[in-house]
Amino acid sequence: MMKKHLISAPILMSLAGVAAAQGSVTLYGIVDAGITYRSNERTGSPGAYQGHSDVGVTSGNLSGSRWGLKGQEDLGNGLAAIFLLEDGFDISNGTSGQGGRLFGRQAFVGLSDKQYGSLTMGRQYTSLNDFVSPVAPVSVLGGFGAHPGDIDDLDQTTRVDNSVKYTSANYSGFTFGALYGFGGQPGSLKRKNTWSVGGSYANGPLQVGVGYERSDNSKTGLTDTTYGKWQGTYDGTFNSSINEGYASAQSQQVIAAGATWDFGAALVGVNYSNVQYKAGTNSLYSGTANFNIAGVFGMWNVQPRAHLFAGYSYTRGSKVDGLDDAAQYHNVSLGALYDLSKRSTVYLLAGYQHASGMTLDALGEPVAATASVSDKGNSHSSAAQSQAIVSVGFRQKF
Repeated sequence: MMKKHLISAPILMSLAGVAAAQGSVTLYGIVDAGITYRSNERTGSPGAYQGHSDVGVTSGNLSGSRWGLKGQEDLGNGLAAIFLLEDGFDISNGTSGQGGRLFGRQAFVGLSDKQYGSLTMGRQYTSLNDFVSPVAPVSVLGGFGAHPGDIDDLDQTTRVDNSVKYTSANYSGFTFGALYGFGGQPGSLKRKNTWSVGGSYANGPLQVGVGYERSDNSKTGLTDTTYGKWQGTYDGTFNSSINEGYASAQSQQVIAAGATWDFGAALVGVNYSNVQYKAGTNSLYSGTANFNIAGVFGMWNVQPRAHLFAGYSYTRGSKVDGLDDAAQYHNVSLGALYDLSKRSTVYLLAGYQHASGMTLDALGEPVAATASVSDKGNSHSSAAQSQAIVSVGFRQKF
């Protein structure tokens, strides 16, 4: 990302009230808008959904629209104080994203050491985002490269509040880290908590990432029909038709891994994820629901400024509560990007998904599986087995 360093401490003090000794503050951002077509977008309520095509201006198609401030102050001997405040917004109407939060994308403060790594506290991404997302298709194509409904949380649509994170320094290509999010529930350290671990290795053209994430629900009883009470509720964790039937799960677990190889003129990648929703005594279903996702993708640099992308993933659910046929999802992503400059890109993105088999709806009732292209934050699931999305737009970085 291209970043613009703002002058020196005296001016920063007047603009943002930040005092720094031998430090800096950076203002950065992305503005992304396009005209998007979606087929079979569902309307109505569970059990009576209808599908309609939709065309309009959308925000954050290739990259989420955002602006942020980040800074550091040198404390000596390789130690620095660091912070980051990042706001997400919808350029089509000017509203804040992530449930209307001011700094909904990220907000943290901490210490960083060149030898030992960093320790930060606040609202932060999990280890899946830190170590697996960079080797997933979302790293190139954003939400259009997400697996169905972003069920494995690789498109950075979920953040963890009240969290503490450690990220190591780079040790000969190896990096690792862990996060713990306090649930904030009086009398319980487990309810609504989230924790994750992960690591990555980079050596020449090869990059590999692995991660594990677990979250616990705080659903209070069978009469509680809300979409769960998870850490990421306001991020649309269960907005997608792919997993909304499992919002009452006692716990969610994600294991993910991926790898890329950079040939120079082309980049290829493979990835695998396993997502598990374990039911509890207050869940609207019984047993354990599993989703296995496998995918491949590639990007070809036709010219220094022109890039083509293609990706495919296959997702298979499990038979839960006596479902006769497990849900399956075939997903194809395509993209063409042209860099007008280092900061400006025009793009054409397309996604298609076909679903089959049976799943559970938001009320825990068996229904035919329906498609949901792109990430769960968009919340534009289909009312039918198939869905196509096409977007043409422009992205500007600063």
